[in-house]
Amino acid sequence: MDSTDIDNFLESCLFFNTNALSRYLLKIAQQHFSELNLSPAHASLMLMVYDNPGISPKSLAHTLHLTPSTITRFIDALVKKDLLIRETRGKLAFIYPSLKGLSLKPAIAKAYKRMYEDYTQILGKQATHQLSLSILKANQRLSQESK
Repeated sequence: MDSTDIDNFLESCLFFNTNALSRYLLKIAQQHFSELNLSPAHASLMLMVYDNPGISPKSLAHTLHLTPSTITRFIDALVKKDLLIRETRGKLAFIYPSLKGLSLKPAIAKAYKRMYEDYTQILGKQATHQLSLSILKANQRLSQESK
């Protein structure tokens, strides 16, 4: 395979291009969330808990498209930082923001807004919106096929 073939392959490879895009976006996100001592993934989980206090880990896993074991690790880390509270009733667990966690809500929202502004400035508002919708639809279709 010569370099032209490789370039053509990479240009049309959804797997390669979405992973590259993910790495660029992660770099931008890490810049904004590092000052909060949170990973972007932990911040996303916090937003879900703010909007759904008492949410189950199973619902978090489904909504965030993560495995239950990953959600458990995220929750454990955030409980350890005193940002979340885990209540168990029998075999069920319910996740709530702690007071310390709630105090971070404005800063997390601000970091997400600044992150959005950064990549929107680079890509353009219309392209950002279209790309996000296209990826959402692709994820939904792929999710249905994998069931």
